[in-house]
Amino acid sequence: MSREAPPLSPLVGPAPDGMPDPTIAPPQLARSGDPFAALRVVHFVSRLRRNESLQLRDVVAALNAEHLDWYFAEKVVLAELVQLQANWSISFHGDDRIVLDRNERGHTLLMVDSTKMTSFLVNEAKRLSESCHEELRRFTLGDGVSSDN
Repeated sequence: MSREAPPLSPLVGPAPDGMPDPTIAPPQLARSGDPFAALRVVHFVSRLRRNESLQLRDVVAALNAEHLDWYFAEKVVLAELVQLQANWSISFHGDDRIVLDRNERGHTLLMVDSTKMTSFLVNEAKRLSESCHEELRRFTLGDGVSSDN
């Protein structure tokens, strides 16, 4: 004996047979300043090889390959890295450990390993995660509408 799940609303009943699942998530275009995108960037950067200059375009390609439902443009990732670099400088007074540069192939990123780097990145990710949850709370409660609307 099978039992149907109760309807979510008294206004609707079950979907007709053969109706496709509507919970397909649209792709996300990462924007500078968006905490959801920034959290993904910081999480990814926290796992990059340290003490090695990496081409930013390679980092962006790997980030996009990891998050197939997102698209991160190089300029968005660069903006998030500049913000991360600024936050590091504020916290540690100019101790350069996140180094952005250029070579003939484009922008480069060097994450210098230090005893403070991992905890700094974890704290940045926690702050961004809190911002994401706050934005979701505001959206759910109707207190604020997304900047897209």
